[in-house]
Amino acid sequence: MTQPIGLVARCCRRRSNEDVISNESPARVRALAMELKAAREGANLRTRDAARMIGTSAPTLSRTETAKRFALATDVSALLAIYGVTGADRTRIMELAENLDAPHWLESGDHRPRLLPALKHFERRAIKITQFSPALVPGLLQTPAYIRALMRFANSDEQVREEWIAARLDRQAILNARLSPRYVAYLDEGMLRRPCGGSEVMTHQLQWLMGRDEQPHITVRIIPFKHGFYDSHGAFTLFEFRDDDPIVYIESADAAGFLHASESIARFRGFAGKLDRVALGSSDSVDFLARMVVDYGRS
Repeated sequence: MTQPIGLVARCCRRRSNEDVISNESPARVRALAMELKAAREGANLRTRDAARMIGTSAPTLSRTETAKRFALATDVSALLAIYGVTGADRTRIMELAENLDAPHWLESGDHRPRLLPALKHFERRAIKITQFSPALVPGLLQTPAYIRALMRFANSDEQVREEWIAARLDRQAILNARLSPRYVAYLDEGMLRRPCGGSEVMTHQLQWLMGRDEQPHITVRIIPFKHGFYDSHGAFTLFEFRDDDPIVYIESADAAGFLHASESIARFRGFAGKLDRVALGSSDSVDFLARMVVDYGRS
């Protein structure tokens, strides 16, 4: 069984084994590397054994799993067969492998299933996460009641809502991990003033934000009305890593995805700098949230 897979992989390659990534590492390449490594480990195979089964070398597969080279689609297909990856997971991973040359990774429509595994991976790998959320409390800071209130607008199926809530709470665990990233969230006052789920839900959500800010690695910054208009470019998350280039995640109602080009990173770092100048400091933000809790208590 393994010999034909190796032969097919060797005969049908579209790129050279020396097609090594030397500059900016695209988000798709990094996400694919993560998927392949996780699948191999899930199959309890060593790198050298998996490499031998598709007719390549252990260093070549290792570079693929560390996003140092472009993976061949035929090799990926063979590896997934060996690892026993099928169904929707195989489809998602093969879509990554077949679009590695795309300049960015943007998805439209119901983008969550395709982007969520990569988003979770980047959250776990980051040493710093900077997030701007003008319309909603960021997912990493949402309470279960707030998530449940949001999901009533997104899907009427109770089971789907509960699964989505569980997935989001699972992502939040990264902020409680032993090696948590430094996390900075910029939140617009208007979003916090607009009740989602009613006064009780918002009161609990604001108190949760205050408690999160007490953690040394978490900072919540509020942009108040009194600071007037500011240059807002929509929601974004900037991921910074110890050994890899930064990546930006952008999301709207109809499209979402990852940007990795150096000019995109520089632009969003500039946006973050502008937000830093109009946002309240950490302690002032907590005081501001406390006053909002009182306001919701009166409503």
